[in-house]
Amino acid sequence: MSRTIKEIYDQAVAERDRRLELREFNSDSKLSILNGILWVTAAVIYTFEVLLDTFAMDISEVINSRINGTPAYYVRALLQYQKGDELAVREDGLAFGYASVDESKRLVTQATYTESVEDDNLDAKLILKVATGEKGRLQPVGAEDLVLLNAYIARLKFAGTRVEVTSRKGDVLIPRVTVYYDGAVRESAALDGIEAKLNEYMSSVDFDAAIYVSKVVAAMRAAEHVTDVYIDTAAVPAQGIFVASYDVDGCLTGTRRVERVLHTASGYLTQSAGTQEQCELPTFREALTLKVESHEV
Repeated sequence: MSRTIKEIYDQAVAERDRRLELREFNSDSKLSILNGILWVTAAVIYTFEVLLDTFAMDISEVINSRINGTPAYYVRALLQYQKGDELAVREDGLAFGYASVDESKRLVTQATYTESVEDDNLDAKLILKVATGEKGRLQPVGAEDLVLLNAYIARLKFAGTRVEVTSRKGDVLIPRVTVYYDGAVRESAALDGIEAKLNEYMSSVDFDAAIYVSKVVAAMRAAEHVTDVYIDTAAVPAQGIFVASYDVDGCLTGTRRVERVLHTASGYLTQSAGTQEQCELPTFREALTLKVESHEV
């Protein structure tokens, strides 16, 4: 980290005063010729040190972005995958790449990684979690495309590395809570506002980020006309923030109550479609219990 001009100047003055042959030039005046020369020299040295810091930072970023074999390396590779194009080896033989970049052929829009250790295998496996589509409307990668992605990573991975690419249907968010509103609008309008805020929240959450109960509740409280969001412990069925996840085979594993924080299996949240395998999972409107705020004690 570069020093300030004053730090450089003070060190130069201290070094000058330490030398007997220069003590006759000792002066506290900022207008002295020697002090003026020292100040200009300090400014030049400061500029040089700032340039060195900038250069070191740029070099560090380049090196970090080119480290092969790290989890981030595989994530970047998945985001750059172009469906239908053939990988080619660079002339220096140090990396794979495509002859031309075509973003319209890219399949993966979101990717992250976790490490999994199995009891029967001491070596950790790198699990690469991916999804496609726009943020807020993410979808799992199709089974056929997932085979292509695993084959693609198999060509890029380093010897001895255990890597698996997975993509699951979105975890279904079920906000089974009691919402109080001021009664100034119709119930349907109040539900529209709450649903919009929940959709906005799901769109704002980063891929594979932690899901906090407090933030889900805060999203509903932010809806217009809502006065309170309450988890009734005596209600039947039980209230709370629930999530239903899919396993690697695409089957629902049942709902689970989120006590405080949760990491999704798929990396993103969705609302129940209310059809097919989700027919028994309530939509936002079906899960919410809406009541008009009463000020009676």
